[in-house]
Amino acid sequence: MRAVSVRRPALGLGVAAVAAGGLALGLAVWLVPLPGVGTTPSRALVTAYSPGHPLFFFDERSFAAAEAATAATPVQLMPGARGLLLPHDWVGGAFITTSLRDLAASRKVTRVILIGPNHTNAGGGAVLTSDLPWETPFGRAEADQGAVTALAASGLVRLEPDVLTYEHSVAGIVPAVRRYLPEAKVIPLVLRGGLTASEVSRLADALAPLMDDGTVLVAAVDFSHGLPASDARQRDSETLALLRASDWTPLLRWGNEHLDSPASVAVLMETMGRLGATRFELRGNSNSGEVSGDLTSPVTSYVVGYFQ
Repeated sequence: MRAVSVRRPALGLGVAAVAAGGLALGLAVWLVPLPGVGTTPSRALVTAYSPGHPLFFFDERSFAAAEAATAATPVQLMPGARGLLLPHDWVGGAFITTSLRDLAASRKVTRVILIGPNHTNAGGGAVLTSDLPWETPFGRAEADQGAVTALAASGLVRLEPDVLTYEHSVAGIVPAVRRYLPEAKVIPLVLRGGLTASEVSRLADALAPLMDDGTVLVAAVDFSHGLPASDARQRDSETLALLRASDWTPLLRWGNEHLDSPASVAVLMETMGRLGATRFELRGNSNSGEVSGDLTSPVTSYVVGYFQ
């Protein structure tokens, strides 16, 4: 898993890849070690920044490179988009920024339900959320506090903002949401591994009523991990078959060789099914090796598209 963070002051962990089109993407750590990198960070830091989430996962060079790649790509509209699938690995940052730019060009978005994996399974519940705003370089991204409160009252979702501060699958995407969808409030959700089919359905029950005309459900998920590029392509083809068939139940039996958050994709698909938005349009399928030009190392793959 790759996380990008604030570059000032940076304790460099290295620089992630350079794409064929000049897409340079950095990797840095701000102040404390991050979950998934080696040690657990001090929760005292988060408390010091209340009542909002600090800017914890943002790299200026990575973001600028992704935006440059996006600017060089023509807009591809997403007619009727209700749900969006994109990565949270910023080696594939251009897929993130291009998807959000094109979504903004396609429709007016006033609320984003942003879901991703709880990589460390921190906290005390299957699904965690936050009602705090997020600091970003593009201004504050506000949470939809009323909707978050209602979700927390459902019983499945727990309000644990400290966990979300340190979870890059959501915290690393919020700045891009604020940049391209500045009017959108955010409902952030992180899902533990091992969510059951019943829990997926219960969460879709809670989310479907929130899916008004201004709301888009965004799942920030990375796909095949740790395999050679050719093997990752094969796993992606198996995942794509399920996305196109609107069949999410096999996902819950799969692991990192296919994707890092089966539950997030399952919730996306189940919620889309309740809206009648079951047609999946693929926008891109690549991997970190193809982006960096290094096809000799294990890769993380990306499946990018939308439901209409």
